[in-house]
Amino acid sequence: MSMLLKKAGHLMMACLFVCMVTACAPEEPPPEDVIIPRPTVIVVTAEGPYYTTFDTPGSWLVGDNTRSEGRIVDGRYVMSIREARTLAWTHQTRSFGPGVYEVEAEFLGGSEASAFGILFLASSDLSSFYYCLITADGRYDVGRCDDECTQQESLIGGLTLARIILTGYQTNQLRVEYTGDQITFLVNGAPVGQVNGIPQGSGLVGLIGESSAFGGLDVAFDNFSITEQ
Repeated sequence: MSMLLKKAGHLMMACLFVCMVTACAPEEPPPEDVIIPRPTVIVVTAEGPYYTTFDTPGSWLVGDNTRSEGRIVDGRYVMSIREARTLAWTHQTRSFGPGVYEVEAEFLGGSEASAFGILFLASSDLSSFYYCLITADGRYDVGRCDDECTQQESLIGGLTLARIILTGYQTNQLRVEYTGDQITFLVNGAPVGQVNGIPQGSGLVGLIGESSAFGGLDVAFDNFSITEQ
């Protein structure tokens, strides 16, 4: 198990299991003679577009514990976070570089201030990644997590209001365009944020959710596609 800690900003603490998506609260440090194994992530090298309707889990992580759950329901990937201030994710095993990343995301319940979206350009051990998120109350963010989220930075100054985001229990189309050293985040076809100076490369991609201080999160993802340049 790999533990990620963040107590400042709006990304908080999470745990990632090798075989499932989950999250957890802080624990007492183990005795010095206890070794906690780190998860091994197998990165698949392949070419061509990627598309999934989530009719089956495929290579996506699923599972649950008392604090969070990832599962396939009626052809969608449903992520549930049961505690406030908790971050959880699931990821694909294939590495992707510059291109277009798209997914449909529907808020199902919990706090409308909770955030959800796409994780991409992740390192092979998931200790660092970029993310593009929205909330059900109409805000978005583009940022980066490093050092197992002990260092987290919004690249646009924090959650920002965008009227194009459909609020409440509605489906939003999320699109990330990664070209050269630039990330452009679009929601429902309209650009909401752009960040330059992104190192060129490739990495793992996934789905991410973060519960707010006001409660948990239930969100469904569908029709995830990636077309590399």
